[in-house]
Amino acid sequence: MTVKKDKQSFQQAFEEFETLVQEFEKGNMDLDESLKKFEQGLSLASFCKEKIQDMEQKVVEIKKKFQLNSSNIQAVDEDF
Repeated sequence: MTVKKDKQSFQQAFEEFETLVQEFEKGNMDLDESLKKFEQGLSLASFCKEKIQDMEQKVVEIKKKFQLNSSNIQAVDEDF
């Protein structure tokens, strides 16, 4: 089950990647199928890595916002 990447969630991609790993561990694929699945696995791994990097960046941005807001709150508290 391959879902288009623009519609695919991290969870879906990761589950599909895990399925590929299990298929490789069984070792029941011929060379052509193995190569195709390997390429698919690399694509899924790249997609997951990109999603993780996006989430890490969002966390950094949220932390910066929180630090700015808490600095502003602290400055207001000091005025009282």
